[in-house]
Amino acid sequence: MRPERHDRFDVLRDEWDALADRVGAVPWIRPGWIEPWHEAFGRGQPELVALRDEGGRLRALAPLERRGGVLAAPTNWHTPEYELLAADAESRRELAAALVASGARRVQVSFMPRTGGGLEELAAAARGRRWRLLERVVERSPSIPIETDWESFRGTLARGFAKELTRRRRRLGELGELTFELDHGREGLDELLEDGFRVEASGWKGQSGTAILSRPETRAFYAAIARWAASKDWLRLGCLRLDGRLIAFELNIAANGALYVLKGGYDEEFRKFGPGTLVVEDVIRSAFEAGLQSYEFLGSDDAYKLDWTTTLRDRMMLQAFSLSLAGLVDHAAYAVGRPLAKKALALRRRG
Repeated sequence: MRPERHDRFDVLRDEWDALADRVGAVPWIRPGWIEPWHEAFGRGQPELVALRDEGGRLRALAPLERRGGVLAAPTNWHTPEYELLAADAESRRELAAALVASGARRVQVSFMPRTGGGLEELAAAARGRRWRLLERVVERSPSIPIETDWESFRGTLARGFAKELTRRRRRLGELGELTFELDHGREGLDELLEDGFRVEASGWKGQSGTAILSRPETRAFYAAIARWAASKDWLRLGCLRLDGRLIAFELNIAANGALYVLKGGYDEEFRKFGPGTLVVEDVIRSAFEAGLQSYEFLGSDDAYKLDWTTTLRDRMMLQAFSLSLAGLVDHAAYAVGRPLAKKALALRRRG
């Protein structure tokens, strides 16, 4: 059957979610994530490309944005991962071919896993048309495989780091009652989020403008995501409290056997005690105790994450340029112009 194309994300919402459930898709490719993302950060016209089987059942779907002559994944630095949603490998290959046949001068996807998410199929479809390709790693996200019990894992941490965790927890405990809870957001969610967002913005994130509260659209996005995740019993809010006062916070989603960290922060007043590190320890322990398969830091490979693991998951960007004049010019701009701009910036910094 010929691919369907729709200019609204909501038109296939129920079928889309049902397909995601059938294949165990990651949260970030579902309508509950994509629709709030587009409302907050979208820069183009929504475009759903969908395939059905002979009986009319949805078997593959790609949520995208049409930005002029560019067909792009709806992703940015708030996106953990993007995939082509498909019931099987053949459907994924057909969907990739449909994207390349969309009439775009460039097809661009970001934050894709190296394997299993459609990157290889999309690259193969583009090469089949002799398109120009650019591919690079945009993020390396630390991950903790859960293969033992908590105590065994903690025993693998660097000795000095493990001792520092114990010392910080003891020092905080001397100030009052230190408690941790992993809240599912079933009650009082709005108040919990307000408190957590406030804590997340109290330190360097607020000063640098990267906190959830720094922009109204970012706040609206994460509040919507939290409510959606809570409705599916995926939400896990890690809350470290001192005498009832929230001093460190993590916004997490637990799905597909993994616990994913979306955002986190701590009260700057308690910085010397390391509450941000302690809430990470508590949430990781909860993932072990829940029998999950992994704890996913998401984002980049920051030094504090590498205290916990050396396992990294690459997130890739693929840009495929058509052989049209516009596509070739576009390719030249990215293939030549971007490296020159990076070189000029490096020279300027050294100067």
